[in-house]
This record gives sequence, C-alpha cells and structure tokens, in this order.
Amino acid sequence: MTRACLLAALLLSTAACIPEEGPMMEPGSDCLSCHDGGEAPRWTVAGTLQGQGIAVPIRDAAGKSFTLHTNQAGNFWTAEPLRFPITVAAQGMNFAVSAQQANCNTCHGSGGGAD
Repeated sequence: MTRACLLAALLLSTAACIPEEGPMMEPGSDCLSCHDGGEAPRWTVAGTLQGQGIAVPIRDAAGKSFTLHTNQAGNFWTAEPLRFPITVAAQGMNFAVSAQQANCNTCHGSGGGAD
C-alpha cells in the first residue's frame, strides 16, 4: 500500500470519530451542555428517546403547551421561552422539571428513557 493510500485511510478512519453537527448528532448526549447559547443555539428543553415520531408534550407554569416530536435519531429540542417548572410527558411517563432548562438526557441515560 502506498504512503498516500495509508494517509487517506487514516484520514477517513479519524473523520468517522468526529461528531456530526445537526439535528441527528449525538443521540443520548448531554444536549444543553453545548446548546447553552455559546457556540451552539440555546435550547430550553432537549433530549433523546428511542424511536422516530414519538410525541413529547410539554406544559409550562404559565399554561403554555405544545408537543415536540422525535426525529430519526430520536432527538427532540426547543428554544421556546418557557416558565419553569414545566411538565414533560413522553412514552407514558410524566416529569416535573423545576430547573431553568430541561436537559432530559442528563438524568435519563443514553436515549433509552428513564433509567
């Protein structure tokens, strides 16, 4: 194998380790550790569930309610201004969140729902 081929193979193999940016990135990760308004957009609620199209109803303390849906990677998020505490319901589970942001994956594992 030539030196150029080895270099190309090395570059391709390391490129696979770099996280993809966008709506499909890093399912199950701590979304809001990056999406805090610094280099990435600020989100108020974010998480991952296993499955596409799962409804994630949200209601805030002011009575505002809306529903997010998981994408192909199971990710969901919003930058919607919310008054905390909020209630998040998904897959038959209801959660009350009193923080100023709802970072679901921090407490609920790697995208598989509540541990």
